[in-house]
Amino acid sequence: NNRSNLLNGLNGEQEHGERSEAKRKLQLLVSSKQLASNVRTLLLEQHTEEEYANVNIPLPSTEDAKKKLKSMKEFTEKWYDKGFREEWLCTITGVWIAEIKAQYEAALSAAREEQQKPEGEAQSIEDIEQLLLANDNNITSEERQRLKKKLKKKKQQKAKKEAVKKEDITV
Repeated sequence: NNRSNLLNGLNGEQEHGERSEAKRKLQLLVSSKQLASNVRTLLLEQHTEEEYANVNIPLPSTEDAKKKLKSMKEFTEKWYDKGFREEWLCTITGVWIAEIKAQYEAALSAAREEQQKPEGEAQSIEDIEQLLLANDNNITSEERQRLKKKLKKKKQQKAKKEAVKKEDITV
């Protein structure tokens, strides 16, 4: 009789553990949906879905949110507390929004830089020197400074390559 009570007790604990695990998985799923929805809503208040797509920034999905939640260490410890979950989701939402905004801004500035590059920009040292010597009125002082820096950098790279070649020859 004592043995059957012991077995029933183990089965009961196992069932409770399985129920508890199922409940945590359900909470994770619900929270993932809520987090993804919150982040998408806040992001779409500032830019359209198309704007994010143009700079290759995907809007968060439920799966992305689930991965984000699982990667957080605290998730496994205090997740049973509803108040903690709600507060924590707000915190994660804020952090995730900041991350995506930073990605968006970086992608946008990279796209702007790419657009601002002149199409037939000089690449060789001689071409850059020729542009600077031409004293073209179309070149702004900022562009002239940029070209001078680029020329200096190219000359340094060329000198470095020649020094390496000389070392290779003597060695």
